[in-house]
Amino acid sequence: MVPPWGPTVGGPYVKRLTLTASRPGGVRTARLGCGPTSGTHPRGEEACALLSRAQGDPARVGPLSWTGCAQRYDPVAASATGTWNGRPVRYQRTFGNQCELHAATGVIFSF
Repeated sequence: MVPPWGPTVGGPYVKRLTLTASRPGGVRTARLGCGPTSGTHPRGEEACALLSRAQGDPARVGPLSWTGCAQRYDPVAASATGTWNGRPVRYQRTFGNQCELHAATGVIFSF
């Protein structure tokens, strides 16, 4: 179970996302707060740094580098919902496999 967020700090500059990665057979979820880093994401500092450069939009993160991902179809659906500096965040995309997800979003969905 994911713990609750607690009190809102930061007013309109709150940066909080619920991140989900779904594959056949399982769903993983993490909460991420940035400025200061909080939540259940195991690589929160790195994920916050990437999202800060992308203004909270995972679609604006990558591609981070050329990666030779195998052409194996093992779909992963990634989603992010929440608030970034007072703006709602709604992101959803399905990738062909975990490698493609990582190439496009870095550590944001690494949990």
